[in-house]
Amino acid sequence: MRFATNRSHGSGVSAPEEAYAPSESPSPGPVTEQKPLVGRLWLGVRVTLGVAAVVGTSLLVAASAHRYALTSPRFAVKNLVVSGSTRFHEAEVRELAGISPSSNIFELDPRSLESRLLQNPWISQARVVRKLPSTLQVELKQRDAAAIAAVGERLYLVSKEGEPFKQVDPSDPYDFPIVTGLHAENLQRDRSRELERLGLGLEVLRQYARLGMSRVYAAQEVHVGDSGEVSMTVGKEGIVLSLGAKALRQRLLMAERVVSEMRQSGRLPGVVFADNVAHPERVVVRMR
Repeated sequence: MRFATNRSHGSGVSAPEEAYAPSESPSPGPVTEQKPLVGRLWLGVRVTLGVAAVVGTSLLVAASAHRYALTSPRFAVKNLVVSGSTRFHEAEVRELAGISPSSNIFELDPRSLESRLLQNPWISQARVVRKLPSTLQVELKQRDAAAIAAVGERLYLVSKEGEPFKQVDPSDPYDFPIVTGLHAENLQRDRSRELERLGLGLEVLRQYARLGMSRVYAAQEVHVGDSGEVSMTVGKEGIVLSLGAKALRQRLLMAERVVSEMRQSGRLPGVVFADNVAHPERVVVRMR
């Protein structure tokens, strides 16, 4: 700090000469001009009106396009392409799904159509796809009957997978072998166990179909006993093959050999017992 002396008026003390560092005295910022409040409000209104106009125009365009899509004949369902089924063709699928020739492709919900189709017990899977402008593609997976199951007093068509999928009615095919020995009360009490017994009957039918004998004596009935023992009735002559509960394929082969030998000699057995547990190699025949 330095003191200055005023030589004209005597000695005195002057203010200290101290400078501020740049960091201690920030420079003033630019001066901004504030717009009037009314101007700012009018600008906001103009922006809002512009956005509203754009949104309104977009909604009008969308509504017009939506109305055109729902009313234009261009989008009427003219074609129905059905695949995956030999049972159901275009006319049947249209009826099942409720698709009229004037139906609009955008008004039809594919999921709803699939649900309607699945109400038919012959259809196990359904998929509906729109193909613009006027085609619906329908992919089906149908059930094929392999046998008829007698459950109590009712008859059911059974799929190859062993599923009883519908009760037999007069319009259904009926030229199938029948599986007997099943109980309605068992299906309610232990469904999986009873379906397992049904599956055993179907497996015996599959094994029998591989034998040459099946082309001469078609399978008529498979009976599955409560303890798992199996017997078959084959041919118009009603030959009974008693097979027991084990080694069923081997016993089918034994029964086939016996029937073939007897047929060559001009005779037919009434019952072939290939179920001897103590001596499984023995076959006993009961004549008619």
